[in-house]
Amino acid sequence: MAVQKKPLPKQDKTTEHDIVQYLRDHPDFFEQHQGLLADMMLAHESGSAVSLIERQVSILREQKDDARVKLHALINVAEKNEQLNQRFNRLILALLDTQSFGQVVDFIQQRLVKDFDAHRVSIRVLKGSPVSQQQIPESASRDHYNLEVFDKVIENRNPVCGRLPMDQLEQLFNDDYEKIRSAALIPLIKDDKSDCIGLLAIGSTDKDRFRADMGTLFLSHLSKVLTRVIEKHVARSV
Repeated sequence: MAVQKKPLPKQDKTTEHDIVQYLRDHPDFFEQHQGLLADMMLAHESGSAVSLIERQVSILREQKDDARVKLHALINVAEKNEQLNQRFNRLILALLDTQSFGQVVDFIQQRLVKDFDAHRVSIRVLKGSPVSQQQIPESASRDHYNLEVFDKVIENRNPVCGRLPMDQLEQLFNDDYEKIRSAALIPLIKDDKSDCIGLLAIGSTDKDRFRADMGTLFLSHLSKVLTRVIEKHVARSV
């Protein structure tokens, strides 16, 4: 049976507001007048009537379920962050064992594809960087590329994620550029006072792998570590 609500007379609308405010100010009201709870009924979504206590229990149960879902989501995020942190630490340790800039380029390309769900990885060395042409592997050569299309990214000095312009994709990924649906573009900068020596690009065929709204803390750390490793090999070979 549906519960019929008796509307208050128009002249009593202020009184209805006062009642609501009073109950908010005195949450223990029904505890002091428990007999009222047995007389109060609320319409349920199914059309049946339930008591106030039953409705409160139902709301609390729904809130508990929502909290459980949110907790599981937070746990999943924490687990993924922990896995990412472990992979990043292994990557750093392996980079420290490289013996040349060529090994750095080969290693970073292979490892990021294998461990970080990438389709292609590209390193481009900028003109004016401390890396000599003789030290640069063919895959990272600055010849035959129009690196001016990256001027804004280099100037901003921060990683960029999402769908990159086609002219940038073509310069980074050569013949595979049309397959790249999303990418992370990372200026290689050691610290706030250092110049950019190159670009690291991680491309994916998944359009949602790299999004414009995703965090870039890991990518910034990777930039600083990789730049230091590269400069270490350059200084060693001079």
